[in-house]
Amino acid sequence: MSTPTLWGVGTFASVDGPVSFPISADDFVADTAAAARALDSLAIGRGDRVLIVGLVSECAHLVPFHDALRARGAVLSGADATPFDAPRTAKLARQLEVRAVVAVNGAVLDGLADEGFDLGAVFGPVPLVGARPDALGRLRAAGVEPVVWAHVGPAVAVECRPGAGAHIDETIWEVAEEDGAVVVAARTARALPAGPYRTGVRAELARDRCPCGRSDVRLLGLGAL
Repeated sequence: MSTPTLWGVGTFASVDGPVSFPISADDFVADTAAAARALDSLAIGRGDRVLIVGLVSECAHLVPFHDALRARGAVLSGADATPFDAPRTAKLARQLEVRAVVAVNGAVLDGLADEGFDLGAVFGPVPLVGARPDALGRLRAAGVEPVVWAHVGPAVAVECRPGAGAHIDETIWEVAEEDGAVVVAARTARALPAGPYRTGVRAELARDRCPCGRSDVRLLGLGAL
């Protein structure tokens, strides 16, 4: 059996410690298709300006979204998910009049607070804000209604609208719950061993069809983390 062509390597957190996250070229194609389905559920399309906030170590999670955005003719910008680069998130969101800012984390909110930014003023004018679990509470307190964006082991969970729950694409990932925490395994052959991986992310699993039309499992209660 030939060795799959490697696209890249990232990392993800698990209860057993950091796990290397190899991505083959075929995995990347599949992940980009999953990202496109998430973007469809968010109604992000041609001409929309989108700011993705992330780290280099998160490329395996985020770059499929970069490619899916470019493929549909959206306009992509990026900022680092660090306190030091937080003012750039505020500046780009304002100057570019973005349709969406996604993957905002607590570190960015810390940086904005340290620089005297008002979170409601920064994110309130943005039609769609995707926030990680450690940022949700503060954004809601500032009057912003974010959707959930969470890295759950090797998977990315993206909410279609506030309160609906964050979808994990079950074309790629098998999702289960163990003692109240999410367990993820690869559904098809990937460069990453199939698992399962105990993510340590605590959430309730909802398997009924979402109002957006997707039937993928949804994670509820992530904002309480």
